[in-house]
Amino acid sequence: MPQILRLVCVVLVYSSVASAVRIWPDDTGGNFPLPPRPVTIMPESEVSAILAKMPVMYDPWLASVIHSRDTMWYDKKSIVPGYQDSFGDNQEFPIGFRPNTIAPGLIAVPGGHAWLFRRSGEFNFPFGRTGHPNDALNTFVVDFWKLPRDGKDLLPVVWWKRHPSNFHTRYHWMFPVGTVFGELIFIKNGSSDSYIYEIRTRVRKADGWTVDVFRPFPTSDDFLNALENKRRERSSWQTSSAITNLVDYTRTLSSQVTETLQPYNFKSAFTSVQGGVDYLPAVDDPQILIDLLKETGFQSTKGKYWKQTGGVSSWAPSTKADFHIVPKNNSAAFFEVSDTFCNRCHQDAGRPIKDYYFDVQLYGEIWGEDEIFSWHPFDAKYFVDASGSVVNFGNENRKFRSDFVNAKVLQEYNPSVHPSSRYKQITQSWSNWVYR
Repeated sequence: MPQILRLVCVVLVYSSVASAVRIWPDDTGGNFPLPPRPVTIMPESEVSAILAKMPVMYDPWLASVIHSRDTMWYDKKSIVPGYQDSFGDNQEFPIGFRPNTIAPGLIAVPGGHAWLFRRSGEFNFPFGRTGHPNDALNTFVVDFWKLPRDGKDLLPVVWWKRHPSNFHTRYHWMFPVGTVFGELIFIKNGSSDSYIYEIRTRVRKADGWTVDVFRPFPTSDDFLNALENKRRERSSWQTSSAITNLVDYTRTLSSQVTETLQPYNFKSAFTSVQGGVDYLPAVDDPQILIDLLKETGFQSTKGKYWKQTGGVSSWAPSTKADFHIVPKNNSAAFFEVSDTFCNRCHQDAGRPIKDYYFDVQLYGEIWGEDEIFSWHPFDAKYFVDASGSVVNFGNENRKFRSDFVNAKVLQEYNPSVHPSSRYKQITQSWSNWVYR
């Protein structure tokens, strides 16, 4: 298909999807309010504000997921991050769900809190913020989650309870084949507005997850072409020596430097990676970068190098600037967008922490389950108060969210109801662990 015709088709698909979000026609030619989402996790006003920031998407599937009324949105306020502490008897020994905002004094082993948490709300395994560095505090994430349908009915997340020992009670859950998880990653320009610079997705298959990452500039050539075209719009950009420097730098393949990515903690969980890092120089007018982020169509970067020359390659750009098309010291340069590479961390969701740090063996498991870190089914009001402080620390506080249960997006696992063709547990060497 000719490139121009292909682009027109993509724009038409995107436009039709976007139109379906704004208005919903009925059989008489009139209009009625949009159908509700299965569960409203984030306030719809906040979701609308997020959708208003969405960039152009060249991938029709991604556009359809983002704008689907089945897609549910959440962040760290609406699903408070945490992990299960499955050891205890709910009497002498505490048991339950532990928010990532947990106070240092509640982990009574030397260095325990520092080993577990990078900062409030961020678990330290093995990176506080995977794919971008912990000092890039001008970034934040909004997550989305979409369940598949069987005819008219949504297929639910299923849960079951297991007792690995007489002193352990562990909740497990599993997503149906076809489930989509994703995250929008925003970058802020100082204290002003924020812009999406990356969209990540994970889709549940029968035996694992397949991943993708969408960016406006999968390769340095993509960025170079967009930058050169954009600077023609203003005379000040045409004469800017900083932009000229950025153009020349981007064109140079030998600009990469070789560095090594090391995990912050739990070093045995992630083998160090050596690769190229391409530090884009700053510009004197950030508006050209803002326009590029807002106007450039996002594409899949799966299997695509940002730059590659000789034996040195990088998967994404980085920078030393406080604001650019990626965060400062962006470590995504080391992260190949592939199912195998991403599984290096995701395969450990729900794994006992003792496997990596024996001194905290009584403190539960790495956050998440079924290779998804950000989601859990528990109601936050039973483990944190309105200010984010820990409550019910000494009591069993794992109670399912009533909105998930009432909407039937969360159900107890029953093999006779939930067929193996749609529900299959992903097993690792440590799965179904038993404490002895």
